[in-house]
Amino acid sequence: MCAGFVSKHIERDVFLPKQRDILLENAFKDLSADPDVLAIYLAGSLAKGNDDNYSDIDLHTIVISERQADFLKRKRNRANNWGNVTFHEDYNPSSPYVVTHYNTFVKVDSWYHAPEEIVPSIWLKEVEVIYDPFNIMSHVIKESEKLVYKPSPNEVEHWRGKVLNKYLCTQVGVETNEDHIKRIMDMAI
Repeated sequence: MCAGFVSKHIERDVFLPKQRDILLENAFKDLSADPDVLAIYLAGSLAKGNDDNYSDIDLHTIVISERQADFLKRKRNRANNWGNVTFHEDYNPSSPYVVTHYNTFVKVDSWYHAPEEIVPSIWLKEVEVIYDPFNIMSHVIKESEKLVYKPSPNEVEHWRGKVLNKYLCTQVGVETNEDHIKRIMDMAI
């Protein structure tokens, strides 16, 4: 189950993790064989260990700085090497990532970073390094563990407004729906 979603394809979906493993293995073999790849890590639910049948692969690849532009230009072609692609989302040649959907119903979000872009961050607290022959990630992860997210007063106010707005819209929808049902019931009597 994913966010309350119950699939009508349970028999098919039970095989999604195996298909995901095959795609990840193909990506790993392809990327780790490239001399311009310095490190590879996973993020998201796979790295955190709270994945389910429907989890995607959040794959981050650190490449030699001078070759990053080439990786970005070829990112779709690269992802095509890992499995049978159904489509790529939102392809922007200069974007640092590509989202690829495969015919196995598995999605891979793949990012390409230069080493200087990998700095301590709250987003690097729960990653799984799967290839790092030059030991690029250990220091960054260690420093990331020390970081704590502290929202600014403006961020708190922004999200407070969003939550209150969502509550108000939901409440209006419920009241509107109740009024509509009452009118229908009154007309039926």
